Amino acid sequence: RSFSKLHYITSHMKYEFRFESILDLRQRERDEMGGLVGEANLAIAKIDQQIQDIEQERQSLRNEDAQSRLGDVAVDRLLARGRFDLQLQADIHGLVQTRAKLEEELQRRQQKLRDAETEVKKFQRMKELDRNQYQQEMNRREQMEIDEMNNRRFAIASRKLRDTHLG
Repeated sequence: RSFSKLHYITSHMKYEFRFESILDLRQRERDEMGGLVGEANLAIAKIDQQIQDIEQERQSLRNEDAQSRLGDVAVDRLLARGRFDLQLQADIHGLVQTRAKLEEELQRRQQKLRDAETEVKKFQRMKELDRNQYQQEMNRREQMEIDEMNNRRFAIASRKLRDTHLG
């Protein structure tokens, strides 16, 4: 009876990591932080594109100015272009400041992502150790079952042998 009870218990024990829900939560947090890092990178790329577009517009203005100097000089038009170029420079300056703030935010998010990844790895390592411990315990119990079964077989064989010699 004890063999069958022990066998039933060990064969029906399923491994369960006691911190699985925390590990799942940490993985979701890590994935969410990864998404936020991606969003920050996209925002920076968008700012970079806007700066590049404005720089191209400024270059076009300079090229037009160079060509227009060959003919008659329209002072009002040159002044208007000069003011427009100043406005474009101010736009670039504002975008550069925004980019710097986005860079800071990106750094902060990347650090949070690294921290979240560290937490996930910590729980994954705990799970691995826990699973190994569980497997060792199952192996120990299985060996106990085998030993118990062998002891019974030996006891039965010894009894039969004794009975045949006595009988």
